[in-house]
Amino acid sequence: MTGTWPDIRRLHRTRNLVQHEGLEVDQKNIATWAAATVSYTRSLASAVWDININEVTLAEAVKHEEIRELLGTAERKIKEGMPSESLTATSAAFDFAYKSWKNHYRRRIPFHQKPMQRDIVDQKGFKYLEEEITGVNETSLAVSLAGDPGEYVWFRDITAHETDMEVATLDEAQRALGFAFGWVIRWEAFQESFIPNRRRAREQATRRVRQSNRPASVHGVKVAGGRDNWRLTVELADVPPAEEFEAWRRALTKVLNSGKSLAPYQFWRVTESGNLENWISKEPDSADDLAEDVSTALLAVEVEIRKQQQEREASLKKLKREAQAYAQDLERISPALPCWVREAGLAERRTIMAGKAESRLRVILTDESIDFWKPISFALQQHSSVQSSMVNWQEKAIGITPELEPAELCQVLLDISPEVEALITQKESEDSQMEENRLTLESRLREDFRHHGPAVVARSNQRHRQRG
Repeated sequence: MTGTWPDIRRLHRTRNLVQHEGLEVDQKNIATWAAATVSYTRSLASAVWDININEVTLAEAVKHEEIRELLGTAERKIKEGMPSESLTATSAAFDFAYKSWKNHYRRRIPFHQKPMQRDIVDQKGFKYLEEEITGVNETSLAVSLAGDPGEYVWFRDITAHETDMEVATLDEAQRALGFAFGWVIRWEAFQESFIPNRRRAREQATRRVRQSNRPASVHGVKVAGGRDNWRLTVELADVPPAEEFEAWRRALTKVLNSGKSLAPYQFWRVTESGNLENWISKEPDSADDLAEDVSTALLAVEVEIRKQQQEREASLKKLKREAQAYAQDLERISPALPCWVREAGLAERRTIMAGKAESRLRVILTDESIDFWKPISFALQQHSSVQSSMVNWQEKAIGITPELEPAELCQVLLDISPEVEALITQKESEDSQMEENRLTLESRLREDFRHHGPAVVARSNQRHRQRG
């Protein structure tokens, strides 16, 4: 416990006298009481939360993991005396939160329609107006969560260009961090209560979610409308939980609409509430048969879901075994891989891009060779054993088609290696020459300025005056 309890008690008594008796405070005691308050606060934080209050940062109050890490970096850089790096991290954190806020704010129906290009005098004027409107919209979005609109204008100005952030002071970095932190906190508070699509959320809340493994069943039936069309709603119970609902809905829709037994009552729709809907133009010939067919479909979809799950698990295990076997074969010859290849092998999952399955064969480049991904990809495509190569920026890798055997892949990489190594060597030589030129220029300029220092200039001016 803190050793300043006597001072704290005197402070408490003085506060009561000031509040209730109207007495004035002795100014010389304020410094003592301030120190006692600091000591008490630190000891309280240590006793309750077992933390050093000096180690508590603003970022700890942020829930979003990536934004929290960026703001934490900004705070550390301020403590390390690096305002430019702090501003860079702060700006990235704000941009991340702002983009999310912008996506939520997007209106489904705009207040006013965007004019057609022919409605403006010329293309230049149209582009100018479009940029101006975009700027106003973005500012209004940002200001809506800013405590002070002027602070947002200042923040955007100082983080607009890297050259401005490079000359920032620690005070400016701290000010920017304070603005971004306040904005993010307001944004996260808004996230807690914001519902992007209220109608969908309300429908989802009415689902009768299963509490066991039993399949979905009919809970009730409703018919709405009249005359020539009726909307038939079959209310279901025991629908799957949220993480399984979409797969179940797709499978059920397929089962309901693919069989002939439910004709002419096809075009069933599974709603967000987990019910079935269909429009019918006449009464069913046999309502009992229709009910039986729907119940049969509900049972069939469970069989289909289990079948798909088993097939998916078997496929994943097979892909994993293939990747592990490929890695073992490649490891035996890996010393022969070129130095510009960080890693190579088969991915454990197959990805789909533009409706087509990508090759699982990946070649991951090193930091030295990643800048040459274009010539490397081109060189691979020119090789007789390669049909195509595709750059995957998320993995920083090049996918190769077809999926070559380890020995054949190694040979392909060795075949194009001289060309790639020449590019890397050339860049290293150019970088080295550039650095050498910089050092030479710097050395010469220092020497020249030393010869023309204040003393030399003063003597030169004196000689000129003597001659005059």
